[in-house]
Formats: sequence, C-alpha cells, structure tokens
Amino acid sequence: MSGGRIGKPAQQIITFTMANQTGLYCVANQTVPKYYNTKKGLSKNPEWLCIEGVPCIIISNDETKYTLNSFTSSVYREFDVNVDEFNTLFTPIEPDANNLLHLEKYPYPINCNEFEYRTKVNDFETILKKVFREKVISETTRKIFEDKIFQIIQAQGSQYITMKDYFSFINGEKKLSKHERFGHEIFNRNCRWCPPIDITYDEFVETKSYPAPLGIRPKDFCLPSELMETIKELINQILNFDNFPSDEFNYLKEKFPFVQKINTFCKYCGECLDYQEYNSEYKSSTNFMEICHRDPNVNFIKTNMYWGHCDCNRKQGGYSEKSVMLDGVKLMFLNGVINDDEYKLLISKINL
Repeated sequence: MSGGRIGKPAQQIITFTMANQTGLYCVANQTVPKYYNTKKGLSKNPEWLCIEGVPCIIISNDETKYTLNSFTSSVYREFDVNVDEFNTLFTPIEPDANNLLHLEKYPYPINCNEFEYRTKVNDFETILKKVFREKVISETTRKIFEDKIFQIIQAQGSQYITMKDYFSFINGEKKLSKHERFGHEIFNRNCRWCPPIDITYDEFVETKSYPAPLGIRPKDFCLPSELMETIKELINQILNFDNFPSDEFNYLKEKFPFVQKINTFCKYCGECLDYQEYNSEYKSSTNFMEICHRDPNVNFIKTNMYWGHCDCNRKQGGYSEKSVMLDGVKLMFLNGVINDDEYKLLISKINL
C-alpha cells in the first residue's frame, strides 16, 4: 500500500521511532471516544474512533502527538492522541511479507489494502443511490433499494450506552446497583469490519473497554472487499425476483456489469420472491423479505447471504440449514416416515 493518506492527495507518512518502534500501523488496546479533526479544530461531539482490537493507520507524528485514522472510521476521520496516550492506548504493529495484519480480535488476517476498500465501498454506495434515483427507476424498485441498502451496508445490533451515560459512568457520577447491567459489548450500528464479538456480559465487564462497546455480532462481520461482493450478489438477487420489470433490469444491467440473469429463490422454502408483493419496511409486522444467513454461525459473505421470506427466516431461527435438515430427518424417523436404513443414509448425506 502506498504511503499516503487514503483518499487524499499523497503526502509523506512519518513513521514513529520512539522507544525503538517502527511501522505505519498500530492497534487500539481499548475502546474510548475521541474527537476528530476538522478544518476549524476538533469536532463538536466525540465518536467511537478508538475501538479495542482495531488497527489504525499512523498518518503522522511529531514530538507531541500522533495523528491516526481508524480502520472502522471514514478515511477522512483523523484524530490526535498525545505521546503518552499513544503509548497507553495503542500497540505498534507491522504487516507481514504478504501485507497482512495479524490481529487478535479478528478471525483471519487483514490485508492492508482493506483500508483502501473502505473508499471503494463508499463510492459504490454513492453510485448505487444515484442510479436508483433516476427517473427510469420505478417507485417500487426505488423503495426496495432505499429500505434495504442500509441493512446490507451496516451491521445491526442492540442498543448500547450513549456518550452521555458513558462519561457519567467514567467520571464516577453514575452509580450502579448490585445487579444492574450497564453497557453492551455490541454496537447498535457500525461498519461490518468492526471486530466480531461473542462473549458473555460477565466477560465484557472484565475488559479494559467496559462499558464501551467492542464490536459487532460475528454473523454481521465481513471486510470491505467482501462486503463489495455481497452487495453485488444481493442487488442482483433483487433484480431477478419474479415480475421484476424487464426494462429496468436491462437498464441496470447496462449500468452495472455484475447484473446478470440468475435463478434466485428463498433457500428455505424454494420459492422465488415476488417483486409485486413488496410493500414492507424494516422490522415491520408485515415484512415481506429479509436478509437471511444460510448458516448464522458464518459471517456476512456472498456465499452465505440471500433474500428470503420473513416467515421462512423466523422458522429457521438461529440455526444453520444443516441443523434444520438434521432435525427434520430425525423427526421423520421418530414418526415412522422413514426407516432406520433411510435415516442413516440421509444423515450421512447431510453430514458430507
């Protein structure tokens, strides 16, 4: 990766050399809110720019401070930490010979090029929004896109503490009762390349970051390059719903080379979703379609994600397709639908 600000005119990055440390990257040891730099000084409100386990690019440093850009932030969200803060909150890291960062909080190494892919994701989202607002796009198509695109781009989670509550706790103003729970390890909404977190509340309380959040649900996790491919796949599925307007399909196919004719259907019931039946909003009681995982234990990647019926998604619950199939075969055996030999044969096929 080139030594310049991502998405900005190239300039020299000054490597840090204090305490015999050298490198272009560091990793946060703790989640803390920080104010980002603006042309007029610091931002009005702090943001979660420093997240435990997340790598940062070192934009520059001098005798008094380091300027950083977090992997989970916009490429333009730069923030400063003084030297003492840096030595406390961050650990220098270097990529290996293959340009990979090996990070404790991530399930596999991250190529440094993923920092650049953040811009590609944002640019792609901007292009999509522009195209789907064009006059040739019908109101139904536009509504599907506007309702669903944010679900694809951002990880969803649970309500976590506000900045006000966080600072109240850190400053000792908020007192907790003996059994009161405070804070949550999962962000309500954040980018999909936050660290995937799967710990108990008691484990969360013991972290350095408590009560600040740590990341997102493992099933929501993917890297920017992976998200690009998943976006394309899910959009292409929508354009192949039954009764999707052929003129709009052809128009969008000219705009986006990834659009092609495919057989797409709800993987749980086998039926294709009907474009003309769409009239729902996110989390409404009449929701028609949802993003589904073939295996909720696998992350948000192209081969694991599809549009399915809301009812089918509820039936599958938090189980993988394999788990549901195994249960179904067992019920068939217990109820005399299949004999012992058929049961063993089917189980062996599912477990291949």
